Amino acid sequence: MGISADGTSDSAALAERKGVRFPLLSDTDLATIRAYGIEHVGKDISLPATIIVDRDGKVAWAYVGDRQTDRPVLPDLLAVLESMDD
Repeated sequence: MGISADGTSDSAALAERKGVRFPLLSDTDLATIRAYGIEHVGKDISLPATIIVDRDGKVAWAYVGDRQTDRPVLPDLLAVLESMDD
């Protein structure tokens, strides 16, 4: 799933435009964003972050970028997910 500070209509439009096939949830009050410590303070948005949560609901891996284009690469994400199957 994806979570952003955008409203539901903006998230729905983004999902349609980009062909996203997973749920995009809205966190307009930033409660979840703040709980994970990824708020971009002063901008009412989150830092770009990818968080992988394990089956027990614990954070197994996290990547927080310092700018919107700073994202993890797919091979790194796949390696993390594959290591969780052990």
